[in-house]
Amino acid sequence: MPFLAWLESLQTDPDAAPAADLHYCTRDQVTDAFVPRLEGLCAKLPRIHLHIHGARQGATLQAALLGEARNAEIWFCGPRGLADSLLNGLRAMGGPGRFHQEAFEMS
Repeated sequence: MPFLAWLESLQTDPDAAPAADLHYCTRDQVTDAFVPRLEGLCAKLPRIHLHIHGARQGATLQAALLGEARNAEIWFCGPRGLADSLLNGLRAMGGPGRFHQEAFEMS
C-alpha cells in the first residue's frame, strides 16, 4: 500500500503533511490488521483525517460521504467496481474533481 510508505515518511516531520482525508475501506475493520497501524500513524499527523469504512460494520464508502471532494484531488487505489461507483456518484454531485486511479483486478 503506497499510502503507508507516505504516512511513515511524514512521521519525522508531521508539519509537512498536507491537509487530507484518508478513506480506508475494508471488509471488517475489527479484524483488519492494517486498521491499528493506520490509526497509529494518522494519530501523529493532525492534518490527516482517517476514515475507516468497514463493510461488515455497515460503513461502506459512498460518494456522498466525500462531501466537497467533487472539487478536490482524489487519489484512488482499489477495485474497479468501487471506483466506478464513486466516479458516478461524484459526477451526479457536480463533478469528480481530479480523480487519479490505480486500477487492479483480483483474480
